[in-house]
Amino acid sequence: MNVANSRLNRNLRRSSAFTLIELLVVIAIIAILAAMLLPALSRAKAKAQSAQCLSNLKQLNYAWFMYAGDYSEVLVPNWLLDARAWIDGTTGSVFAYPGATNLNALKKGLLFPYNPSLGVYKCPTANKGPKALVPNVPIVRSYSLEGRMGGANDSQASRYHVTSTQWVLGPTYLQYQKITQITRPSPTQAMTFLDESIETIDDGYFAVNFATEPNTWQNSPTVRHGNSGVFSFADGHSENWRWRSLGRDQGLDTPSSGPPNTLVDLQRLQFVVYRTDKQP
Repeated sequence: MNVANSRLNRNLRRSSAFTLIELLVVIAIIAILAAMLLPALSRAKAKAQSAQCLSNLKQLNYAWFMYAGDYSEVLVPNWLLDARAWIDGTTGSVFAYPGATNLNALKKGLLFPYNPSLGVYKCPTANKGPKALVPNVPIVRSYSLEGRMGGANDSQASRYHVTSTQWVLGPTYLQYQKITQITRPSPTQAMTFLDESIETIDDGYFAVNFATEPNTWQNSPTVRHGNSGVFSFADGHSENWRWRSLGRDQGLDTPSSGPPNTLVDLQRLQFVVYRTDKQP
């Protein structure tokens, strides 16, 4: 009886064990399922990061509005190399990208009292600095304010001894100084903050040069969100733009002629800065 039971137990163990072929089949099935799920998980992660980026820009926009509300609708200065700006531009050399890597540039900025959360100034996917300058230094800011919003005009440059940025768009397009001046484009279409290319994130001023180089990206937006860019607007809303041709974080003064030809994306950006006849 004991012999029979022993044989039965051995047979049960053999029948319940995986063979090598069965084990390989199970591994193959798991690999196939993982291959099917990983792209979906990556897309979900990218959407979550994009949503966080949109939320950050909305919060910066709220701070921007609150500052104007406290100062009779006057926009927070977007001045270069000056402490009297939304981020302090005096913390070191601009060519060392201090505004993107130095917390003091944020803490001393005029918007910081309105939103002292450091995480709001940076996209969750922006980690390292520009390849050409500080590739291994963590950045603290990836957002910039469109230059026309509070940029210094020639009169202010003379009065306050700051750097005029009127030349970027030329005399035809004003550097807005008050909320009420934002009419062309309208607040629903006028860009305020954006997630900037890691290769051009130097100061807090995002420059779109229409006056002398209308076919060149002076500063560039990012493509981190699956070839998309994130923007906020003067009415308070934020948007995620899918780029048609732009496929990498570009450096300063990159021609739109390509390859690839990115003129259509540049023109779309130009439209929300100074408004061409029609939106691309």
